[in-house]
Amino acid sequence: MQERGTGAAPKPTVRPLPSALAAMLLGAATLGGQPVRLEDPVRFWTHEAAYSGADSCETCHPQIAARQRASNHARSLRAAQAVPELTADLPLRRHDRVSGLELTLSGDARSGLRLTAGGTAESSEAALGWAFGSGIKGITPVGRTASGQWVESRLTWYRSLGGIDFTTGASKHDPETAAEGLGRSLTEKQVAECFGCHTTGFDSRSSEPQEDETGVRCERCHGPGRQHVEAAAAGRPLEGTIFNPGTLSGFPQTQLCGACHGRPPEDNDFDLLALLERTPHSVRFPSQRITLSRCFNETFGELACTNCHDAHGDVSDEAASFDGKCLACHEAGRRERGAACSVASSDCASCHMPRERVMRHSMFSDHWIRVVQKDGP
Repeated sequence: MQERGTGAAPKPTVRPLPSALAAMLLGAATLGGQPVRLEDPVRFWTHEAAYSGADSCETCHPQIAARQRASNHARSLRAAQAVPELTADLPLRRHDRVSGLELTLSGDARSGLRLTAGGTAESSEAALGWAFGSGIKGITPVGRTASGQWVESRLTWYRSLGGIDFTTGASKHDPETAAEGLGRSLTEKQVAECFGCHTTGFDSRSSEPQEDETGVRCERCHGPGRQHVEAAAAGRPLEGTIFNPGTLSGFPQTQLCGACHGRPPEDNDFDLLALLERTPHSVRFPSQRITLSRCFNETFGELACTNCHDAHGDVSDEAASFDGKCLACHEAGRRERGAACSVASSDCASCHMPRERVMRHSMFSDHWIRVVQKDGP
């Protein structure tokens, strides 16, 4: 695989950095004009400021802030009782043939959402306080039992159904008790990881996020912004007070997004790369699959997530909307290695990034950009 990134060659060191980061970062103190934390490829910002909240960004960036507030990222975590998809048809009952239990989802916007698993001999209940997922594919409630145990609900709302069905992966855990029938038990570490991706500025020492932390908002990617906001209000220089992920080239930006969308393998991690190639379910993780693409590896850092995706908005549902991005390299004569497609000059993604169903109710666009051979005519 071609080396990713640009910049000075790596200097010898006792403990080598990952090759992609080393090629870009060593020998330079800054990236995009800002200092870089080498020990944490997910957290590129170095300014040690407090979080100010997304509302504080609107004064100077009203249009961007409004677009981001309405995005799926911003809705990736909400209070469960405030999600209409979950509360529209309550009470809702499902019979779990595996356990023989009757699952009942009940409650309302005022009293909260509850899941009960009941049988002839016992029953158990969980208060579902949080809804994970924007609803673009699904929404899974998470909550606690009376004993304080975190539980991922065995029931999920799916957009493709317009209704409730069993949570993906639930079949891997056959309940033997009513408590197990509520859903998968989560460890504190798992809960922290879930909230860490679905909130902004979440402190893992807290038991639950604060209301103004829910969803992926501005400071989840730009870093804590109070220092930046105060400097702007006072008319002081802004350099070094906030981080702009758009300054990152391909692989580092994929690392940043991959903190939640699948941590990408280094280009010398041949075992993981081979695993991604032969595992269909890895289609769920675009930041991993993109690293298999020649487009990604042979453009030396030019292809980054934000080339195709508006970080402040939603992904387009129209495959043809990405044609301009593809043709920027693949029209005849545009780039030495970017051969023009001999089949078509539109709707590129439908052939080269086909949508795959690797989960029962959800489709994912394959970010391994390649010529995909399909069976049949």
